[in-house]
Amino acid sequence: MDRSLKPFFTQLAVFSVFTISILLLWQRFAAPRFQTDLAWFIWAFFNVTTALIHMALMRVVETPKKFIYYFMGLTGIKMFGYLTVILVVALLKREAALGFTLFFLVMYFLYTGLEVVTLLKHFKK
Repeated sequence: MDRSLKPFFTQLAVFSVFTISILLLWQRFAAPRFQTDLAWFIWAFFNVTTALIHMALMRVVETPKKFIYYFMGLTGIKMFGYLTVILVVALLKREAALGFTLFFLVMYFLYTGLEVVTLLKHFKK
């Protein structure tokens, strides 16, 4: 593994423990209509996609103009892909659509926050 990625994967691991606690609290205290049996899938999905997107961005971080294009492109593709996942699951499992969508959005905001904070720290160096 590249040395520049090691601190990020450490942060991602610690953050993943934090999000597991949110997942467990959600499963324990959320009303049944806000529950989803796909919560662990969502959690794993965000861990994998966050790692892949960060690795892709770190390949071009040294070229500012290229980084901007990659970042904007990946963000657009990511948002379109995430909306597609939400739509497909909502159409296939209508009874669980509300819980899935809410938990997905909570994880989206948390992991997007991690990405932004990590990138800001990287550029402050």
